[in-house]
Amino acid sequence: MSAVCAALTADPVLASHYADFRDKTEAALDPALVALVRQAVAAAHGMGTAPDEAGLDAGTRTAIAYARRMPFEHTAITDAEAAAVVAHLGEAGFVAFSVLAALADAECRAALVDLPELARA
Repeated sequence: MSAVCAALTADPVLASHYADFRDKTEAALDPALVALVRQAVAAAHGMGTAPDEAGLDAGTRTAIAYARRMPFEHTAITDAEAAAVVAHLGEAGFVAFSVLAALADAECRAALVDLPELARA
């Protein structure tokens, strides 16, 4: 259970909606990409190792590089970098990918500040 989900346990309806939104976002993408994005974002927060990119195709490496920048460098991502991810994932895939990266970032930040404990305070 993510730190965000754990913090929402006091409000089962909100927790259910969040989990549903997260599940639908992840279902729109290849499960392997979901895992790589989550791992890359966590590594950017110092919460684990970066994904092994050996054997990944160029499009996936581009998406992982983009995801890695989302937490702390999102304003520096260029239109060309975004277009490269769109070319790899398509428009709908890019939207799901962007939401996934944002949720992964929020969940890492929540874990770093122990949001479940703060929510109980």
